[in-house]
Amino acid sequence: MSRYNFPGVSTSAQLVSTAPGFKRATLKDTTVLLVAAWLIPFLVHLVPWGGERPLGAHLLPMFWAAFVAVYFFGLRIGLLVGLFAPALNLLLTGLPALHGLSLMSLELVVFSLFAWWAVRRAPWLWVVAPVGYVIAKIASTLVQQTAAPASGIFIESLRAGIPGLLVLLTINLVLVFAYPKSTGQNSHDATGV
Repeated sequence: MSRYNFPGVSTSAQLVSTAPGFKRATLKDTTVLLVAAWLIPFLVHLVPWGGERPLGAHLLPMFWAAFVAVYFFGLRIGLLVGLFAPALNLLLTGLPALHGLSLMSLELVVFSLFAWWAVRRAPWLWVVAPVGYVIAKIASTLVQQTAAPASGIFIESLRAGIPGLLVLLTINLVLVFAYPKSTGQNSHDATGV
């Protein structure tokens, strides 16, 4: 909080600490989310799987904890959790592959931004997480297409991710119904960052 209090001027710390609809994350909350963000994909990679692509490409576990973090704590914690998991998993498991880390990070940033924006405006909407993934996949596909045009990347990624979209939908439904947010939230774009 600022040492100086000017009438009508809010610091970013004041905006975040008073963001309607989002809780302030404690160290314990953040630690639990970071551990979950690492552990969930790690456990998914341990499941025996003989598919062409890693099981994580189908179940989308990197997005689970990121969505929960955004839903409860807003953008800042959502981005921290979302970007932490791929980097740590790369170090420990080798997945996602190093060349895919930047695209995975882009997807998680876009996903978190969209989820934060949508949860703030329509907290009752139960399709935010799957729609956020589709928007994130569109963004990463556009980046891939400009770097090295290839057909079918978007459709194949979505087709492979259908089980994960269903998991994201389930997580979204559980959060909306078990932990409903109040409507009529402040529409100021900086709140809940």
